[in-house]
Amino acid sequence: MNSSQSAVSTPLGNVTFAVVDVETTGLSCQADKIIEIAAVKMSAGQISDVFESLIYTDYIPFRATMVHGIDVFMVRDAPRLEAVKDKFAKFTEGCVLAGHNIRRFDMHFLRRDFGVPADALCVDTISISKMLFPCERYHSLDVVAARLSLRNARHHRAAGDAFVTAQILCEFLNMGKDKFKRLKDVL
Repeated sequence: MNSSQSAVSTPLGNVTFAVVDVETTGLSCQADKIIEIAAVKMSAGQISDVFESLIYTDYIPFRATMVHGIDVFMVRDAPRLEAVKDKFAKFTEGCVLAGHNIRRFDMHFLRRDFGVPADALCVDTISISKMLFPCERYHSLDVVAARLSLRNARHHRAAGDAFVTAQILCEFLNMGKDKFKRLKDVL
């Protein structure tokens, strides 16, 4: 049995999550770049640490700036990807990655730019939302946060989105405590 197979049997109370969010220059993993990354470390329903960094690039399309508010002037003195990559790896070591829509968006960028293995375990709060609210049609971050009466003061910024996603994950694990016992129950 490999480490992934044994990890899925870990009781949720023993799992340390790194709830991740990235902001990018666009939606294409092939063409666009990460310009901001954040991770919120949490275990047993408690947030213990936060990592966040802008990442240097020389061009950010206006349409991307309109979404997250990050422009080229904000990142001109930011660290390069390689420097952030090492810090992120240290921060997330031993953690299970989690995020909102992480499987369909963030993980593609994290695999490409941060070397996250293709078989890395990750928990997607959209999937949990669909399990807990099967009759609901919408599961976007904004909709789920509103459903749980959570506020995101830094909407569409990596740290703000990662923080509210960590709160959502805590709420979901509490709501599903009779159903979600082990990591495999939320994968």
